Amino acid sequence: MKNYIQYYIILILIALTMTAISCENFLELDDPKNQISQTTVFRNKETATAALTDVYTNLRSKGILTGDTSGMNYLLGCYTDELTSVTAQQTDFRTFYELSIQPNNLAVRSLWTNAYQQIYAVNNIIEGVQENSSYLDSATVNQLLGEAFFIRALLHFYLVNLYDQIPYVQSTNYIINQNIPKKSVPEVYNLLIQDLLSSESKLGNSYPGTGRTRANKSTAQLLLSRAYLYQNNWALAKDYALKVIANPDYSVVQNLDMAFLKDSKSAVLQFMPVEVAANTLEGQYFIFQTLPPPNAVLSSSFMSSFENGDLRKLKWTKEVSNGQSTFYHPYKYKQNNKTAASVEYTIVFRIEEAYLILAEAENEMGNSAQAKIYLNVMRSKAGLQGDSSSSQTQLRLAILNERQHELFTEFGHRFFDLKRKDLLDQKILPLKSNWKTYFRNLPLPEQELLINQNLKPQNEGY
Repeated sequence: MKNYIQYYIILILIALTMTAISCENFLELDDPKNQISQTTVFRNKETATAALTDVYTNLRSKGILTGDTSGMNYLLGCYTDELTSVTAQQTDFRTFYELSIQPNNLAVRSLWTNAYQQIYAVNNIIEGVQENSSYLDSATVNQLLGEAFFIRALLHFYLVNLYDQIPYVQSTNYIINQNIPKKSVPEVYNLLIQDLLSSESKLGNSYPGTGRTRANKSTAQLLLSRAYLYQNNWALAKDYALKVIANPDYSVVQNLDMAFLKDSKSAVLQFMPVEVAANTLEGQYFIFQTLPPPNAVLSSSFMSSFENGDLRKLKWTKEVSNGQSTFYHPYKYKQNNKTAASVEYTIVFRIEEAYLILAEAENEMGNSAQAKIYLNVMRSKAGLQGDSSSSQTQLRLAILNERQHELFTEFGHRFFDLKRKDLLDQKILPLKSNWKTYFRNLPLPEQELLINQNLKPQNEGY
């Protein structure tokens, strides 16, 4: 009983620490007050693991990766051409939809601060495990460090693609962090790739814990592949994508109705619901059953962009009509309430992305025939004929089109694709006349610039 009470108290301390981190500005975090007691937590496998799993819970619940209206699914969907905001309220996603973002916008700051608070938490785990590694078995040390390095890279990956130059934070030292300077985009990529290579070397193929809800080697490899793709390093993007699809644990789900179930074979990393019998935040916030819609709907331009016969339009979008008006919502996730047992987990990474990366990498290296093979894996499951592109340029556009319809409303893929291809002006300006080229980067949060002068200058245009 005594051991149980001590364990329970430690878990409470972990939860309190994460709460404290979420309520304070990252750059103002006070080292002595906010660090989890490393002696107490990181000399024990169970409590060290609990600290890490609490970070996953935090990732699901708030910030960049959350599935509610404050996360990238909603914000970047509204920012680009995926979603149309239909609420009259001046919500954060409405601000993104109207392109009226300013440096003092709460959503801009929340994306930034939540990400860096989560980075602080994983840095605390990295330091705690490294400093107390003699008390843990080597398998536990490698697992915890591998996952923490992955999460740190993942968060910096999204930050650099949202804001451009950013700090890469690798320490919990508040004296260093309060004045930390920005790094160039290539420098950020070099550091996050180092973290991912460390993660890959430490993680195994099996998943720890429940389902596919914590990172394994393939998760690190898929993010490595994406990172290399975004840098136009086609050869390495291909190499790492091939490693992922070679793993027999993953396969493309042909039945589109089953693609986003919690037991989906295509899932490489998922978020597990916090509550028993709950499902995804995406389902909760995207799905509506009556009109008027409460938040946002799939845009008319997106709905009209599907090829005839594309099963994804039939299976992954849903029409809601009252006889006078008709709207569509994303329907990848089918549940918007609790069920007898959870049937859907949020899929953060899935095998289909690896095939799309391979198609793009092969095409850019001049291997159009092989590129079509990978692209047609996606088209086949969508009920479409094989691609008929006759040039590299045509195939490049076909791959972008396939990414649009395969990955819509999934963690900002559309925005990031248009940004890295320098197509934002071409695609968004005809739909939103107030679009400006500098909107490719979000503004740095005004409050952060006041606290840390080394973050200046502000991003262009703001």
